[in-house]
Amino acid sequence: MSIFKVRYLLISLPFVIGLLFFIGQSTVGEEEFDISTDKQKGTHLFGLDDTTGFQFLHRNHIEWVTLVPWGFQTRYDSPRVSHHNGDSTNIKSGNSSWLQYQKVMRSAGFKLFIKPHVWINETEDGKWRSDIFPTSAENWEVWKASYQDFILRYARLAQAGGAEMFCIGTEFSRLSTEKPNFWKALIQEVRQVYKGKITYAANWYEEYERITFWEDLDYIGIQAYFPLAEEEFPSVKQVSDGWNAYLPTMKNLARQHNRKIIFTEIGYKSTSDSAITPWEWLDYPESGKVFSAETQANCYAAFFEKVWPKKWFEGVHIWQMRSDYLHREPRNLDFTPLQKTAESVIAKGFE
Repeated sequence: MSIFKVRYLLISLPFVIGLLFFIGQSTVGEEEFDISTDKQKGTHLFGLDDTTGFQFLHRNHIEWVTLVPWGFQTRYDSPRVSHHNGDSTNIKSGNSSWLQYQKVMRSAGFKLFIKPHVWINETEDGKWRSDIFPTSAENWEVWKASYQDFILRYARLAQAGGAEMFCIGTEFSRLSTEKPNFWKALIQEVRQVYKGKITYAANWYEEYERITFWEDLDYIGIQAYFPLAEEEFPSVKQVSDGWNAYLPTMKNLARQHNRKIIFTEIGYKSTSDSAITPWEWLDYPESGKVFSAETQANCYAAFFEKVWPKKWFEGVHIWQMRSDYLHREPRNLDFTPLQKTAESVIAKGFE
């Protein structure tokens, strides 16, 4: 509420009562801003061959590190998720590496979010993990068992490594909305072996608002690649205005389920069109895209202006930062904000 300087004011009892009522109405019912410093300030971290220095995370006020274990599926309609090739030596070595990564991160003072992803090895016709769905009852049973094995393995490792948060799945748009009982049962299984906070990472497009098991989880998780502009090189105001189309839905969802929202991913390429199609993956960076560090920075500035202060918003996990960033071209078109204008915007936003 604004502070008004009043030189002369005749105060009466009815005025005081009315003023108190007005203040109560404006602060209790409507939210809106939260200046708490306890929100999750996170980033997905890759390139972990060198774990000796994380000054680049500390200077950007990063407090959470998101680690991504990969499961693999041959095609979107394949019936099995693989994560250790059936090799006991392989899985033992992999578990040891994951525990070591977690130990290093925690010793450096970071909180941990373990967020498994399934990678499709052979893509076709734009199909990806959101299109995974059983082709038969038999294949569904095989897929369920293999996915449960994958998720429970990393839930146990998250527990053993002291991770503060765990994700039960990422962007399974059809499975999450059409097979809710599977996820409800999986959540209960995960809670048997993992005692931290649990979320699910729902796609921004036709998924997060349709999920029916949010109340079984601790947070509503959104992969927040919302389109925010219609033109290249948008200003901060143009991108900020783009959030107006989505904020009421998220606010209502948080109220409906009595759960705060986290952005399990948000990221912007350093391209002139990154606010138009934030989700677009760059397989071939040389294919006509225009470098724009300013557009990437403007997207993050708009996020910190419009989303970050909301009371129903609990935090963000940026996609992505890499520990090997010094060996990468500073003018790359990729999502990393390191060595670009967006880095200082993030550091200021997380102060």
